[in-house]
Amino acid sequence: MHEPTLGQIILISVSIAFFVVGGVISLARISFERPWSRVAAKACMYFGLVFALGVLVWHSILRGSWVPLEDNFDTLIWLALVLSGFVLYVQRRKPLMGLDWFVMPVVVLLLIGAAITGRTNPHDYDVRTLWSWVHLATAYGGAVAFAIAAAAGMMYLIANRRLRHKVSLAGPNMGSLERLEHLMLTSVTLGFAMLTIGALMGIVKMRTTPRADHNPTLTAKVILSSAVWVVYAIVLHSPINPSFRGRRAAVLSIVGFVLMVGTIVAVLVMPGPAS
Repeated sequence: MHEPTLGQIILISVSIAFFVVGGVISLARISFERPWSRVAAKACMYFGLVFALGVLVWHSILRGSWVPLEDNFDTLIWLALVLSGFVLYVQRRKPLMGLDWFVMPVVVLLLIGAAITGRTNPHDYDVRTLWSWVHLATAYGGAVAFAIAAAAGMMYLIANRRLRHKVSLAGPNMGSLERLEHLMLTSVTLGFAMLTIGALMGIVKMRTTPRADHNPTLTAKVILSSAVWVVYAIVLHSPINPSFRGRRAAVLSIVGFVLMVGTIVAVLVMPGPAS
């Protein structure tokens, strides 16, 4: 097990600072729009991504392995990179203004969590077999998709409220309700599929682990994962159930992500045999 060095923590702090500054500049565009503000915000986020990637490479060199998701420090940085990379890709290909306001705080929290847990509670994950690695990859991949769905859900609620109350949109447009709902449902579909695969593989592994049924940590993980699965199953079927479309689906996507965060905390803070 290789704990993050002081130099890695410093680089993580620099990455966090860039993401925070970029987010503040982007958020400030609500009140004023300047020719340089959009470029500055994107530049800060690119620098934040590069520094976080540098930490990941450095950490992999020190531990002598390039296999991702081998410990909690590595995993949280990977989640932050995937989320920030998705936002930068969307903003470059087909901008959806406001997406970074909701996703980048999650990225910052993930990096802070990596720095804190990596130093105070470091632990390795069992990725010695392909089964274990796929279980972790699908579980955390689902978490990334649900974070995007929650961001789209929050944007949908804000845009819907402004539309209903006929409040003029200040600053950049968040996009149409149709596009936000499409992004939310697409993310939920992908996340639900990955969560289902990860959960089934985790259950099989738990059943083959001696005395796993008596482990309270694993029990908490199973309960939280099941709650997340049920919530997103409802959201996933919202297109065929008009009573759960629109605002209710958006609220449920946010609730599901909160439960997902609880599951991740249980995995990171209270590792069990299934980790």
